Amino acid sequence: MQIVFMLALALHVMSGVFWAGSTFVLARTGDGRLAMSLFGPQMGAATVAVLSGAVLWYLFHGTGYFGTQEQVLAVGAIAAIAAAGVQGISVGRSRRAMAQEAVAGTLQQAVRGERLAAGLLAITVIAMAIARVV
Repeated sequence: MQIVFMLALALHVMSGVFWAGSTFVLARTGDGRLAMSLFGPQMGAATVAVLSGAVLWYLFHGTGYFGTQEQVLAVGAIAAIAAAGVQGISVGRSRRAMAQEAVAGTLQQAVRGERLAAGLLAITVIAMAIARVV
């Protein structure tokens, strides 16, 4: 079981760092074209982060008890899933519009999505950071 924990934790941390870090950078720079080019890797990292987080939840929090720590982590998990949805919808829609050459506003839509996702991922990171001490 320890190898499963180490693998899940490594995948969770590495994918989460890439996903949140790239989202924060894209939100700050406002580069819609870069957001569209990083869409695939970000969604891949989001998927790995959420799935490995579910494995970690199962290993350490299981079912039956939903204390303060689990509540804080649940808020972070919900924010992360919402961030993935926001990115998937806003940046994905922008990519499709660019492919159809409907450029007007598509880059700004991608940037708005990245900024909203960055806020949600900030909530996620804060929740993971404080969950042990609440």
